[in-house]
Amino acid sequence: MRLFYSIAYLFPLLLGACVALPADVPATSSSETESQDLTKVFPTSGTAASLDDNPSGDAVFTHTNCKGKTYRHANYSFSYSESDEQSEWVAYELTRGEVEGNLARKEDFSSDPMVETGSANPQDYQNSGYDRGHLAPSADMRFDATAMEECFLTSNISPQVKGFNNGIWNDLEMQTRSWVRKYERLYVVTGPVLPKPGQEARKMYATSRGKDVRTNVTIPDKFYKILFDFSKRGKEKMIAFVIPNQALDKPFTDYVTTVDEVERMTGIDFFSNMDKDFQARCESRSDLSKWPEATFVNYSNTHSFNH
Repeated sequence: MRLFYSIAYLFPLLLGACVALPADVPATSSSETESQDLTKVFPTSGTAASLDDNPSGDAVFTHTNCKGKTYRHANYSFSYSESDEQSEWVAYELTRGEVEGNLARKEDFSSDPMVETGSANPQDYQNSGYDRGHLAPSADMRFDATAMEECFLTSNISPQVKGFNNGIWNDLEMQTRSWVRKYERLYVVTGPVLPKPGQEARKMYATSRGKDVRTNVTIPDKFYKILFDFSKRGKEKMIAFVIPNQALDKPFTDYVTTVDEVERMTGIDFFSNMDKDFQARCESRSDLSKWPEATFVNYSNTHSFNH
């Protein structure tokens, strides 16, 4: 499903306070319960990874973990935070051909058997007052039955206010697909802004048999989305958004920020194996004028089938 794209940059692996686990793990079915030993798949420190040697951004870009552990499904990677019962990031490449997929949305939420500590139970969201919000939206996964199935695993789900999920967040998701059609491919990283280690977490309550039951699912105050356009050599660009988990009557363009700022808020080093100078140049800038045709501003409030 992935197009081949060649780029000449070499991205040395960096060593940091958190370990960067790779996104080039062989695709694994959601039915497998064995956790992947991801530390042995990617080249060790001192070697280099290049898009010249890999079919897509999926196989190259890595991100550190603040609280989670990295896994890979067939079409996206994620870092699952057990203490929050959700992923701190979900990352994948999205191509023009994929956004033209037309598979029907499959409403079948289930726990993720790949997460060795166990992911959230779909019933945790029952009568909680929050939507089961996708991080990788189902409309991005309509090109493949496995991709559609896996995006309904709770490792890809986070509590979202309904007006946020069906409103401004949905607008941004549709805009992302519009930009994919324009640029042919984008690399997408999405996640909740979770409390850092030692900070207090606000937990979600579900109603069961007339009683409010506390779950281990953390309610995020904000969500972020990072987009990386690497379609033209020498003209790579990134943009990031951080949006409060609220029903907002504002356009997503009001919430543009930099990848550097998202890293500060989350404690995660995104694109951690890229050259430091390249990171500094791309991650410190977020210029909306370089991302034209933001056509989905305030487009929807009820189009829940789009995400």
